[in-house]
Amino acid sequence: MLFGAIRSIIRPVSRTLILSRSITTTSSPLTKPLLSAAYTNELHPLFGSIHKNHLFWGPTSVRAIQSLTDTRFPKRRPVDKPRRKRASLKPKGPYAWVKHVPGEPIPANQPNEGSFKRRNEKKRIKQRHAFILSEKKKRKAQMQEANRKKKIGRIERKMAAVARDRAWAERLAELEQIEEDKKKAAMSTTA
Repeated sequence: MLFGAIRSIIRPVSRTLILSRSITTTSSPLTKPLLSAAYTNELHPLFGSIHKNHLFWGPTSVRAIQSLTDTRFPKRRPVDKPRRKRASLKPKGPYAWVKHVPGEPIPANQPNEGSFKRRNEKKRIKQRHAFILSEKKKRKAQMQEANRKKKIGRIERKMAAVARDRAWAERLAELEQIEEDKKKAAMSTTA
């Protein structure tokens, strides 16, 4: 936060310094040879040797500082109020106008008097929900039918088991009766 405030103070000051420096260098004819000697390869008048003087305020460094302090396209600056959104640039009024004559019945494909946003999307959503509900009902009916058949099969198996038990008990009673008759017949013959 503190760094941003300091930067916002330093930027305009450094810009004015750079601009004033460039104005003075271009305006004064006396300083032109000195600056050109400082920025280019020339014979130095005092030492008589060719060398390149790397000053901090050379053209490339000035360009770099200008690009750092340039505020035309800032990434983010601290502001008091929030940025204006693109949505605020939209014109006033509804999203889509629907034709409607007052007093006449509204057709099914134009459901309201004004606009209806996302009509097709909402229709697709409703159709999807209706399809899901119908499939759910179908599945529920299928499950109920399957459960009913399962219960009927279970009851039929139980009834068949009861009938088998009853038939087996009757058969045992018949066999016992036959055995008793045989014993009685054997007893009567021996006597």
